[in-house]
Amino acid sequence: MNEAMVHIECYGPVAVLTLDGPPVNAFSLVMRKQLHSALCWAAAMECVKAVVLAGNGRGFSAGGDIKEFGTARASAEPGLSSHLHVAIEQLGKPVVAAVHGFAMGGGLETVLACHYRVAEQDAMLGLPEVTLGTLPLSATQRLPRILGIVPAVQFMIAGHRQPAARFAHTALFDQIVDPGQGLSAACAFAAELVAASLSTDDLQQRLIRHRPVTSADPQRELAEARLYLSGRLDAASRSLLEAVEAGISAPNFDAGMDCARRLYDQLMAGEEILRGRDRFLDSASGSRPRVDPGAP
Repeated sequence: MNEAMVHIECYGPVAVLTLDGPPVNAFSLVMRKQLHSALCWAAAMECVKAVVLAGNGRGFSAGGDIKEFGTARASAEPGLSSHLHVAIEQLGKPVVAAVHGFAMGGGLETVLACHYRVAEQDAMLGLPEVTLGTLPLSATQRLPRILGIVPAVQFMIAGHRQPAARFAHTALFDQIVDPGQGLSAACAFAAELVAASLSTDDLQQRLIRHRPVTSADPQRELAEARLYLSGRLDAASRSLLEAVEAGISAPNFDAGMDCARRLYDQLMAGEEILRGRDRFLDSASGSRPRVDPGAP
């Protein structure tokens, strides 16, 4: 029998779904199944009017479970972007991410799928997939809509962790709060949203998928991004830029995601991703978060 890895607590009309998979709340198959069930439960319960998605322990989530990478469990349903993110977006109720500690790889991508985002100022964010030979699938579509094309590409290519406080003047977070205050701030924010009685249309428009790309001149920014990548010959970097370009030129978000997924699948079927996984496992220590090498 699987241990509970997602806990549900209700505070009036606000349901808090807490990821609890020590040490870093990795999105293993068991975690994905339990979170999907919890989201379906929240959608069906009339007494639940808003959801807060949080992580227990050291941080929100470090992304996919590296131990399952290269096995059938990594690609088994429910997938992170193909099922869990869809469930969040289609919940019909506001979902507020509460970020503390870290949100890496698929963890950060899940935060980006939520309607609202609250982070503690010292929470560390990162999308290190390119360093492992793949690309952050859904982030290639969402991040340019929040940060702009060039900053998004630089963030994804570099793969370095950066504190949430660095994004205080962007649309990445709705609130950035003091350390230790993330969950309480997110719950208070969710209660305010319940009181506001948002319409379905208002709620849908809060999703990043409905935002235009943040750029006054997308083609100029794409040219600048290509120049930034001019010295990189690896397939992951080239595919990432192609996925970003698809998101800009595609008629809608889903069309851009389809292109990004094809590129992602090609990388995941290659040999470099296996070498990247092995390098990571060889160098990782028990004190470092296991980082998502991909999010199916």
